[in-house]
Amino acid sequence: MFVLSLSGRPGHGRDVGDPVPALLGALEGLDLALPAERTAGPDVLVLAGRAESALDALLRAVEHGGFAVGLGIGALQAPLPSSVREISGPAVRSAEEAVRAARATSQVPLAVRAADPRQRETAGDAEAVLRLIGWMARTRNRGQWRVVRALREDPHTTQAELAQRLGITQQTVSRALKTSGWREESAAHPLAVRLLSMIDLTSTG
Repeated sequence: MFVLSLSGRPGHGRDVGDPVPALLGALEGLDLALPAERTAGPDVLVLAGRAESALDALLRAVEHGGFAVGLGIGALQAPLPSSVREISGPAVRSAEEAVRAARATSQVPLAVRAADPRQRETAGDAEAVLRLIGWMARTRNRGQWRVVRALREDPHTTQAELAQRLGITQQTVSRALKTSGWREESAAHPLAVRLLSMIDLTSTG
């Protein structure tokens, strides 16, 4: 299982005030094992059963900004409770360790920890890939994000269709895609999923 501990960072992020409602809204609709919830203050806990879903949630947190992201991978105590705030087990402890490490990282506050010590190196590889993805994402401006979000929602749409939907020119769409690094970032997503899945395969329970 994949546990994401998202810790709000004072003075960071796009929004002034409480950043949690906007983040929870961004996480709605994702394929999560339990609904994401606020735990305490500006902190949020997320539980995903699949690597793809964990990556989706992590990308939403990075996109939203202002959060340190700790991803823990491992087993959880069964059966799952009705609330994500009540989960327990090695994956939760790994997420707590990861978010502590993420808080100490100034550039891309993201860390990955595996409950199985045999997967420590693979977790480090996954962390490196995800931090590169995070670095690319944090450099985007609002216009680039607008195009990236629309393309992410419909990956098979054409630039002409995107331009019509967004009310901008096709040249603007093309320029936003080139300067945003979206093609390069999205090409790294399958590698991140494979690494996270490899770690999850060793989890039990």
